[in-house]
Amino acid sequence: MKKETLLTIAVIGLLLLNLSTLGFLLLRRPPHPDGPGGPQSPGKHLVEKLHFTPEQQGQFEQLKSAHHELMMESDRAYHDALKNYFDLLKSDPVDTIQSGALLARMNAIQETRVTATFKHFADLKALCTQEQKAYFDAFLPELIRVILPKNGPPGRRE
Repeated sequence: MKKETLLTIAVIGLLLLNLSTLGFLLLRRPPHPDGPGGPQSPGKHLVEKLHFTPEQQGQFEQLKSAHHELMMESDRAYHDALKNYFDLLKSDPVDTIQSGALLARMNAIQETRVTATFKHFADLKALCTQEQKAYFDAFLPELIRVILPKNGPPGRRE
C-alpha cells in the first residue's frame, strides 16, 4: 500500500472519529435552562406560581432589575477584592493589615448580598395579595434552594 493511500485513510478515519465525538457531545448536552425543553427562568416561574397580575408583573420586573444590578455590582466588587487579596502573595512578607482589610471587605460584600436578597424577597412579598402570600410561603423552600449554594464546596459541584 502506498504511503499516500495510508495517510489518506488515516486522515479520513480521524476526521470521522472527530465528527462522531462532536456529534455525541452536542447531542448529549442538556438543554439550555432558558431554551426549548429547559426549565423556565426563575422570574417567569415565580410570576406563574404567585399568580401575579400584569401590574404586579411590571413592579416585579423593576424589583428584579434593581436587584440584578446590585448583585452584578457586588460580584465585581467581590472579584476585585479577591484578586487584590491573592495579589498580596506577590509580596514578601505578606501585608497582614491589608490582608485583614480585604477579608473584611469581602465579608461586608457578602453581608450586603444576603441583606439585599432578603430585602428583595421581602419587597416581593409586599407586592402580594393575602392569597398570593400563601403561594409565596409555599414557594419559599424552592426559592431557598435556588439561592443557597449547591452541594459541596466550589469546584466540586455537579
